[in-house]
Amino acid sequence: MSLKSDRAFYKKTKGNSIVKLVREQYVRSDIPCLSEACPMNCDNNGSQALLSSSSDHYLIPDISVIMRYLEVLEQEEITGVIYSQTVTANLQQHDRMKLYRKIRQITNDSRRKCIVFYNEIFEETKVHRLPHEPSSDRDWRALCVLAEWYQTHLNDSKKIIILTEQQQDMTCLSANIDVMSTKEYIQRYWGHHVLLNDLIQGLADVVLLEEDEFGKIKFSNKHGSNEAAVSGYTEYKPIEDLEVGIKSGRYFSGTLRCKKDSRDQAYIIGNNGRHIIITGNDHRNRAVHGDVVVVELLSENHWIHPSNDIAYESTNADDEYEDESYVTPSQAAGRVVGILNRNWRSYVATIQEDSAEAGGSIHLAIPLDPVIPKIRIRYHDVKLIENQRIVVRIDNWPVSSQYPNGHFVRSLGPIHTLDSEISAILVEHSISVSQASQGFSEASLKEMPVDTPESPWKPEEEEINKRRDLRNLVVFSIDPPNCQDIDDALSIKELENGKVELGVHIADVSYFVKENYITDLEARSRGTTVYLADRRFDMLPSVLSERVCSLRHHVDRYSVSVIWTLDKHYNIVDTWFGRTIIHSSCEMEYEQAQQLLNGKQVATGLDASLCKKLKPRIEKLAEVLRVIRDRRLSKGALELEGSEIKFKITDKHEITDINILFNIIKDITQLY
Repeated sequence: MSLKSDRAFYKKTKGNSIVKLVREQYVRSDIPCLSEACPMNCDNNGSQALLSSSSDHYLIPDISVIMRYLEVLEQEEITGVIYSQTVTANLQQHDRMKLYRKIRQITNDSRRKCIVFYNEIFEETKVHRLPHEPSSDRDWRALCVLAEWYQTHLNDSKKIIILTEQQQDMTCLSANIDVMSTKEYIQRYWGHHVLLNDLIQGLADVVLLEEDEFGKIKFSNKHGSNEAAVSGYTEYKPIEDLEVGIKSGRYFSGTLRCKKDSRDQAYIIGNNGRHIIITGNDHRNRAVHGDVVVVELLSENHWIHPSNDIAYESTNADDEYEDESYVTPSQAAGRVVGILNRNWRSYVATIQEDSAEAGGSIHLAIPLDPVIPKIRIRYHDVKLIENQRIVVRIDNWPVSSQYPNGHFVRSLGPIHTLDSEISAILVEHSISVSQASQGFSEASLKEMPVDTPESPWKPEEEEINKRRDLRNLVVFSIDPPNCQDIDDALSIKELENGKVELGVHIADVSYFVKENYITDLEARSRGTTVYLADRRFDMLPSVLSERVCSLRHHVDRYSVSVIWTLDKHYNIVDTWFGRTIIHSSCEMEYEQAQQLLNGKQVATGLDASLCKKLKPRIEKLAEVLRVIRDRRLSKGALELEGSEIKFKITDKHEITDINILFNIIKDITQLY
């Protein structure tokens, strides 16, 4: 049952006017608690994310915690967080959509065991605003009512903790509810966790840095000086002015790109396709590489002329203008007057030497990426992170500061050590896995099929009956030496009337990895298997990628197949797609297949009778694919040769040799 009510709030428009908005709400009585520990038989079925019954407490953060410490709640160790509708609605109302999307990302991941609870439309937790009551006070009462409801609903089986960074009225809470700051919570429940304690300290230090900046501004104003004018930076234009300026053609928007060997030289490709040069820190005006900025053109006497001999190349591998000179006679130059979107991320950095030697608590961190400016952080004992690769994040860049303010996140280890540098590469390329998280969670491994020498995995008869059985077809794979994760295989069969049946068979991973299961979520976050010189970071557990899903020879495997029927000219006359079961006859290496293609009767390492069966199929496959390749090339297809760098690394992670191998395209590799 639901009852209709109205929710009224005020919002500032782009024209700086204040409007009152009224939204209909339907108050319900059937919203489940989403806790595994529920003794009241709540209807939690079908919910992807549930609060874990193994947690001894649940957290309810208020808006002040979300604004300042959401990065702490994002850490995978923190589970059992109840994000109230009171908080999420507040973020939406005040255009804090980036924070709102982060909360949704957390709660949509069932591994995190965090939820959004719709307390504003739930009969037992809805709180009405009293006459003349500030909205912040009403929101606090709403969180208190929510905490009390959970405490009662779960029969006191879980401790409910409200996190806040503000002084609040405690009279509306019972003694069973704890209220503490985020820092107090981390110290009490995670005092042993170095990363969380360093992160909370770093975020707390950001507040001190902001207070330092506020003090400097007050001091400079008191003496009649303008610190922003000294540094050359200016305040950004209001967003409504920027939007009007872009529409009128006065301003231009685009992504800021800085030159790697000279960060003072930057450019944008404007929304009208125009290239605009931005030189010097003053004209870049606190914008960082990757930010979407708004630029105002300088007067023509400040434009770049050919005699300046400045070239700008892209630092983004995906940019279509990479390695192209943008400087033309009287190239337009501009100045950043506003930011549409910040593209700040985690940066790998080291503490500047003279900053460490000077002591104190405020230090400059030099990012590994040369296009990023130095970042000012506060850290209590710099000796602990001196000569270390550290991860920092930018928090703000006041107009009165030469450098952006940021905070310390974690240390990756000593500089110039293999593990530290690999961790740095992973962070810089936003790869979610780390040296510490190469393995998979226990929950993910519980979803895996059993495949041991004592109990090898076998296809289920019921599933076999649902698939097209291709086990009598000669199927083979061709891969690099020592390949364990064989994800595709081939088949070819000559039919009557000169027709050919060509098959491609792909490992059916989706049978084992169900949508939104833990393994699926972990695989999504990893994105792909990452191969480095001496190690790899798997997208899927090895029991799948190297055994059960791998299309190994002499065993039955599930696959997804496409089978084409070709006429005598190798044109497609019929196509079939579907799930199949196959039995691979051979795991060939490139060189073995090439030997058979070159006329050798028996390839090295293969049985003679097997080669007799494979050789005509390899030859026919090469013949078909040569025709298809020639058709592609005639239509403009491009083939590139490349080189591969091979490192020889000892058990002690020492590089003993570096070989550069030039890949010569062979017939057999062209089959792929």
